[in-house]
Amino acid sequence: MNKKELATKIVKLVGGAQNIKSLTHCITRLRFVLKDDRMAKTKEIEQLDVVGVQIQGGQYQVIIGNGVTKVFREIMEQYPSLDLVDSGIDHDGEKKFSFNTAIGTLSSILVAALPPIVAGGMIQGLTFFAREKGWLDPESTLNFVLKITGNAMFFFLPFLIAVSAARKFKTNEYMALALAGIIMHPDLMRMVGENDPLTAFGFLPLPLIDYSSSILPILLGVWILKYVWNWIEKWMPDLISTVFTPLLTILIMAPVMLIGVAPVGFYIGDYLAIGIQWLIDQAPWLAGFVIGSTRPFLVIVGMHHAIRPIQLQQIATFGYTTITPANFLSTMATATATFSTYFLVKDRKQKQIVLSSAFSGFLGITEPALYGVLTKYKATMVGTLIGGGLGGMIATMMGARAYSGGMPSILTIPIFMGGGPASILVGLGVTVVSSFLITYLLGKTIFKAEGIEITDDKEEKEPVSQIKSSVVYSPAAGKVVELSQVSDHIFAEKMLGEGIAIDAPNGEVMSPVTGVITTVFKTKHAIGITDENGVEVLIHIGIDTVKLEGKYFEVFCTEGQTIKTGDLLVKFDGEKIKLAGYESSVIVVVTNTNDFVSVLPEKTRGQVNLGEKMLTVIA
Repeated sequence: MNKKELATKIVKLVGGAQNIKSLTHCITRLRFVLKDDRMAKTKEIEQLDVVGVQIQGGQYQVIIGNGVTKVFREIMEQYPSLDLVDSGIDHDGEKKFSFNTAIGTLSSILVAALPPIVAGGMIQGLTFFAREKGWLDPESTLNFVLKITGNAMFFFLPFLIAVSAARKFKTNEYMALALAGIIMHPDLMRMVGENDPLTAFGFLPLPLIDYSSSILPILLGVWILKYVWNWIEKWMPDLISTVFTPLLTILIMAPVMLIGVAPVGFYIGDYLAIGIQWLIDQAPWLAGFVIGSTRPFLVIVGMHHAIRPIQLQQIATFGYTTITPANFLSTMATATATFSTYFLVKDRKQKQIVLSSAFSGFLGITEPALYGVLTKYKATMVGTLIGGGLGGMIATMMGARAYSGGMPSILTIPIFMGGGPASILVGLGVTVVSSFLITYLLGKTIFKAEGIEITDDKEEKEPVSQIKSSVVYSPAAGKVVELSQVSDHIFAEKMLGEGIAIDAPNGEVMSPVTGVITTVFKTKHAIGITDENGVEVLIHIGIDTVKLEGKYFEVFCTEGQTIKTGDLLVKFDGEKIKLAGYESSVIVVVTNTNDFVSVLPEKTRGQVNLGEKMLTVIA
């Protein structure tokens, strides 16, 4: 079944487009919010070429696997009315807006732009680490190349946001890029700080502001662009629309951006800075909490630059600043809460993103964590805000101060010891402990069912260091076929993990490991087993045999059953399966391959006997 057919059937079986209140997707599953869950035909959906169905946190989740993006795209193409979901409009035309909607929109926009941000954060963190250790000469060409490579995606962040926001708001991506180009134009950038504000139309001030690394200005601009573009295109005659719709749109949006929309973040930040200075003067401990807890929000919307003048003014007036230590602790709270999230998420790809984001965060680069983790997981966000606030408050009360600026990194702690080592170290201890525990506990309780891939205690896996090496034995006798030669690209490209296939003529499948049956597909063509060392093995008989709906299969095991190597699992009629037009090879895959150092096939060709050593899993 191709993705187009699968998309059509899924929508039909969840009750049709009219029953879909909203639709999003994560890395492995479609996430529906249905008007009436009772209309969904779960059993029939489970018989499609899907991994399964799960109802959690008010969402009807159809688990697809790695091809979920293609299925989602097919659904959106076949049912354009579902695009209304992305605008916060239901199918009755009623506009809906809430804090959760706004956060969800911001999260989806930032996540789409995440890959280069993660890469840039890792490059900056490793480069900084190498310079601090003396392994990299700051004056070298290599350092220069790494610097611009790691910084490019942050400096030109408005361009990345322009594309993802245009896709989210369903407007022209190239017009959005043009808006980013206007506020990032080199001539405008050169004038920042060197010229007095300009005047437009003889009376409107045009602030000269550095919009590099900002998010809010371009995000608001693209949102307005959508309505301006649609309004002009609606009444513009088709004959001249190609030329005059973009022309009039850009003529309207350019001054709107430069005079009104783009400076909004600057003015908000300016007043915020005044408020923080007042707090510092009146109640330093409260200022420490506010700075430590709000910095993630300031960075996300690009308003943290407004705090820098206060830091510089403090140093000029007093010879030190109390803001920088609180900023440092907020950074450590972000990294720690993100690290805590690693123990909560189940999806392997998300674990990789979370772990690399935490690593970058401890080295002072928090953007990957902010844009890819905090805006997505509420538990992480709350843990960061409370942990950073408590640490900032404690450190400020104990007199923490810095005599100079510097990247807030775990490697630069001495910079923040101006008030004595105890102040920053105690603050750091409070920050790390509270951020980690609050995130973890919230992820296990309050935010456990918010539609995020949060584990429960039964599903948590052992840390990699505690998983032992295992052997997966052949579940059948027959001819060995390399996984890359299997006709299903999901298996052939090893999207589900490393493994092997066997052309087994005798029609009996034995257990390749000792462990517990975790999944028995209702169509009887696939069995999931977790062995004693945490190795997750999927046995899949045939290609597209889910369509046979259990015909020609007989299962001899049940979910939750403890089995031993060599126990009979399934019998199947290979000849009848082939006559029905399907392949009958037995595919064995280690689905948690990424949790191990390596999964090595013992044979890639020739014959294999039942019970013969087939895969070695190295922890």
